[in-house]
Amino acid sequence: MKKFARSSEQIKRQIDASMGRIEPDLFITGGDVVNTLTGEIYKTDVAIKDDRIIRLGDITDLKEKYGQTKEIDASNKYLIPGLIDSHLHTESTLLGPTHFTQIALPRGTTTVIVDPHEIGNVLGIPGLKLYSEEVKNLPLDFLVEIPSCVPAAPTLETGPNIIKAEEYVELLKDDNFIALAEMMNFPGVIHADDEVVAKLAFAEQAGKTREGHAPGLTGKELQAYLTSGISSDHEAFTIAEVIEKLRSGCKIQLREGSFARNLVELANGIKSHMPDAKNPWDQVIICCDDKHADDILYHGHLDHSLRLLVNEVGLDPVTAVQICTLNPARHIGLPELGAIAPGKIANIAIVEDLKNFNVVDVIAKGKHVAHNNTLLVELPSPTYPDWVLNTVNPKYLPRKEDFFIEGPKSVEKGTVHAHIIGVIEHSLVTNHFIEEVKIENNRVVLEDGRDLAYYFLLDRHGKTTHFAKSLVKGFNFQVPAAVASTVAHDSHQLLMTGNDAACMEFAMNTLVESKGGQIIVMKNNDDSFDYKLLPLPYAGLMSIEKPEIVAEIMLEMKEFSQKVCPGISEPFMSLSFMALPVIPKLKLSDLGLVDVDKFEVIDIFN
Repeated sequence: MKKFARSSEQIKRQIDASMGRIEPDLFITGGDVVNTLTGEIYKTDVAIKDDRIIRLGDITDLKEKYGQTKEIDASNKYLIPGLIDSHLHTESTLLGPTHFTQIALPRGTTTVIVDPHEIGNVLGIPGLKLYSEEVKNLPLDFLVEIPSCVPAAPTLETGPNIIKAEEYVELLKDDNFIALAEMMNFPGVIHADDEVVAKLAFAEQAGKTREGHAPGLTGKELQAYLTSGISSDHEAFTIAEVIEKLRSGCKIQLREGSFARNLVELANGIKSHMPDAKNPWDQVIICCDDKHADDILYHGHLDHSLRLLVNEVGLDPVTAVQICTLNPARHIGLPELGAIAPGKIANIAIVEDLKNFNVVDVIAKGKHVAHNNTLLVELPSPTYPDWVLNTVNPKYLPRKEDFFIEGPKSVEKGTVHAHIIGVIEHSLVTNHFIEEVKIENNRVVLEDGRDLAYYFLLDRHGKTTHFAKSLVKGFNFQVPAAVASTVAHDSHQLLMTGNDAACMEFAMNTLVESKGGQIIVMKNNDDSFDYKLLPLPYAGLMSIEKPEIVAEIMLEMKEFSQKVCPGISEPFMSLSFMALPVIPKLKLSDLGLVDVDKFEVIDIFN
């Protein structure tokens, strides 16, 4: 059955309510509606029955006949369609979907198009089904996509789970899944890999949208990628790339997450470099991709993106609202969303103005669900089975003396050239440096005063005993310390970076005991440890605590990190994407150091 399809009884009841034969459920009166279909703003009233808008305009007859109907006075305020995030991994909020709903819905977000590929990688198809069951009855609409790449790069890493192409046939028949999520294996598309092409074909035959992930792709490679039927991209990072993709019919998803933030830069680039385009914004949609709980709680979700589009980019507010509502609805093929009009889903955010977009009231699926950033509805308390909460099971646990990097066998002492991962602030892309490093006793030595650290990856899923090693610069560790996490896109191994073996051993053991999480450790002069820990037992990815508790710990960890590694503002985001071998340029998987441009594993010293 098509998403949002109604029965004949539902349609009849809503027609009768529109005609005044039966009572509507809710009136919204006195507000100015932002009409995303025509680009107009005008004062009008709204009537709602069940989950649908059933009248827009004069509702005098309904009010006279049914004066007892619940009414929201929106005088001196604006009605905009409920906001739609076109690409989101809720796992990256470090919250389960129910707790995510608790903080996103009052911000005016009523629909999220989610790719649960973190769950898919760690827990496989059973995890995807558990996720889709949890979101079914939440007041926020979760439009769940099927992860396309589990693992992201099967030739470059050992993933905890593998979802083969033939398994997609049944998954795509499931109405709980609305699209094929971002095709991260862009080399597989370009080279027409049989497994990758089969997934795309099955999705096309099922009538599902195919989402993209194409960092840096241009020219014939881009044309081939789009020829496959993929229709979107959120990984563009230059304006020239954006323009080429827009002109090729690719939807550009402006991204404003907690770490990757290119909305303002790219939107300003579209404005300044496409002055003759009639309306390039029809091809532009909005997404957060990866956004932390504290960011949403303290700064906002898509309401924050709206503020940036209007105040930092200078877009007309109606165009900004269209980018955050109508455009993503059209992209995913759901005309019931993205507009305030009869027959549309009654998802409405009432805001004070069209500059700050402070959300006063939220209506989701026809229900008044939030007022002044407070939920008005009770959400179920999620519970998770043991197999979800016990996913950190390494076969091998290195000891303190194992946290070193062996140099080339021919060099006992001296210097050698090494490939080094370079983290970039607010970017998933990393630099690929080749620099001299010091060798003593056939081991790499970290020199005082130099921004260089060890970076290790341990298979935490028990598939292998792999313990991969590399070097990284950009964290700028100031004291003996380590940062470690079981959130490591997308195979989610146990990652550790730092400049002190004892700190890294302590961090690793603490995360194993906690069944997953994130930790920052600093060694004191007496060899004791100061640390901040956020346990993440749900798949080693998410907390089961309330959002406010998670956000408070995250803020404490950020403050602590600036004492320990001030080179980067989001150390855990940086760390997690240093393991993703489908985003340039240099990454680490359990198989070793990956040159993403060459799409192959390389030696640190060659």
